[in-house]
Amino acid sequence: MSANIKQNILNSTAYKKFRAVLSFTFHYLHKRFLWGIFKKINEKFFKFLFVGFLNTIVSYLLYAFFVTIGLIPNLALFFQYILGVLWNFKTTGIIVFKNHDNKLIFKFIGTYIITFFINSLFLNILAVQLKLNEYLSQAILVLPVAVLSFLLFKFWVFKK
Repeated sequence: MSANIKQNILNSTAYKKFRAVLSFTFHYLHKRFLWGIFKKINEKFFKFLFVGFLNTIVSYLLYAFFVTIGLIPNLALFFQYILGVLWNFKTTGIIVFKNHDNKLIFKFIGTYIITFFINSLFLNILAVQLKLNEYLSQAILVLPVAVLSFLLFKFWVFKK
């Protein structure tokens, strides 16, 4: 039954229009935004940056929400990773790597486990040991963790 629902969604006019708008947006931003500054960047990598930027915003907002409601930074990070992993798997897999294989979720989760522990280690160093603000500490770590994630996705999870 779930395969039937999925097929109906993929064949729907609304889904096709959404994909066309998304494709046009990526192509437009890649080729013409800021006077074509992104033309020299591979379109797949540009999509990863764009999707990664959106995923990072969602992830950071989740982290900030959990810290705001009173969770300690590492617990906030833990819950942020749990909620973000499924969203990120679909957006990264489908939009960036054009891969619909749900079996790769285990490698994807493995990547998140690796990046979680690395992120958590450095968050502990910055926020707890160096007593840097929790929000600033995680903001500093966003870019290095994103680069590590891309490398693991490209060469391990979604490799062809």
